[in-house]
Amino acid sequence: MSLSRKNRQEIIGALLREIGRSQFYEDFSVTEFAESCGLSRQSIYRYLEELEMEGKIKKLPGKYNYRLIDTHYQQKYVIKDLEEGSVWECDISPILQDLPEIAFKSCAYAFCEMLNNAIEHSEGTEVVVGVSINAFSITFQIVDDGIGIFTKIASAMRFREKRYSILELAKGKFTTDPKSHTGEGIFFSSKASDVFGVFSDDLVFSSINYRGDDNERLLNYKHTQSGGTSVVFVVFRDHCVPTSELFDRYTKEPDHYGFTKTIVPVKLLEYGEARPTFVSRSQARRLLARFERFERIELDFSGIDEIGQGFADEIFRVFKSLHLESEITAINCNIQVDKMIKHVSRH
Repeated sequence: MSLSRKNRQEIIGALLREIGRSQFYEDFSVTEFAESCGLSRQSIYRYLEELEMEGKIKKLPGKYNYRLIDTHYQQKYVIKDLEEGSVWECDISPILQDLPEIAFKSCAYAFCEMLNNAIEHSEGTEVVVGVSINAFSITFQIVDDGIGIFTKIASAMRFREKRYSILELAKGKFTTDPKSHTGEGIFFSSKASDVFGVFSDDLVFSSINYRGDDNERLLNYKHTQSGGTSVVFVVFRDHCVPTSELFDRYTKEPDHYGFTKTIVPVKLLEYGEARPTFVSRSQARRLLARFERFERIELDFSGIDEIGQGFADEIFRVFKSLHLESEITAINCNIQVDKMIKHVSRH
């Protein structure tokens, strides 16, 4: 019995979504997809052949390896007198009108914040905006020719190494222009996207949220651009976290609407180190910088095997005793880390 037109379009839509998901989740399985639809593998292969002929997917080397074909848009802008709102309204929004509401608003927020950063902070002259659209996701790239974000932060904070800048971005509330900005743009854009990365020189600040993992992940990436900053972020069409809910996660409920909470991956403290250690008080003080601006701080110890007594004491006894208004908690600790925190907290 032939499928109705409606069922056929539903299967094609589901097939395209599953192929798109395979770039971020598990590999696409023809057998599993056929079973979920109650169809034969031969029927699914016929759908795949049709989609390939229509130019919607392409088959890559390897068994059952398919990818969606993107539609690409790219435009170069002169930064002087550029307005991010106008770019969004005139050039970007019209090509995203088929997006669900939540995904559309997340794209709007992250895009406008990141383009504004390039306009007001990069000290560059030009910015290139790229958008790639397929049946599963929208990928944005905003590339400026400016000073480079990590260079600028390191200079403002007088860091001896640019990599320390990544930790400041992870904390949030950092800006080199406090009179005009709150320092929330990159932090919340990294949470509003399913995948987010800021690249400059050979460094990257990244956030991968689509598995429910809210921790910054380090990407093995070498930036080939000479100077400047490249921001890349991806929003899935089925993105389900409204920006309003996202802001609520980092505010003090129910009657406080300020950015009062932060979650910091401690592992970023030694970004790029071949054999990272977390032992000294000076390391702890670097981690603690600007924590007094938050009422609640969650330190994520994922991936850390052990910490030193001085490191733990500086955070969980000394800082706590000097900043009673700030609450620090530790999450994702193994047994050794938990023991050390409890040891110094007893004093």
